[in-house]
Amino acid sequence: MYDFYSIIAYATRMVQIGKICVNKGLKEIGLTSSESDVLMFLYANGDDIRQDHIAAGVEVSKAAISRTINSLERKGYIVREQRDEDRRAWYVRLSHKAWVHKEFIQKQYADLVEAACRGIDEHKVAEIVDIFKTVVDNMEEYRVAQGT
Repeated sequence: MYDFYSIIAYATRMVQIGKICVNKGLKEIGLTSSESDVLMFLYANGDDIRQDHIAAGVEVSKAAISRTINSLERKGYIVREQRDEDRRAWYVRLSHKAWVHKEFIQKQYADLVEAACRGIDEHKVAEIVDIFKTVVDNMEEYRVAQGT
């Protein structure tokens, strides 16, 4: 049997520490980790994406993504617009400000990963990534089987 408590406790703690560290770095440009998660999604997947697709991509509720998008829009990091073909949907594009800060934002995550992997052999890191991928795939399969 697996040590359920340890698996959940360490995974949760990794996410908590990561958010604390990323938030500290992003504070300099007035962003939170939730906001930067959306920006990182847009950097990786191209911008001009429907808001509901962003919610699915970063795996948060539509209400939570709406609050985050509103905040990013107020701060000038994104631009939202509706299209004539579908007035119910909002499309999100990165602003000039978001592109200017892209390298800084990505560096916060890169520095965190560098710190997390300190002292671990490169091959071990690759093995850990493979294990995480397998765990995510297993959990996704379990989620789908449950109908959620």
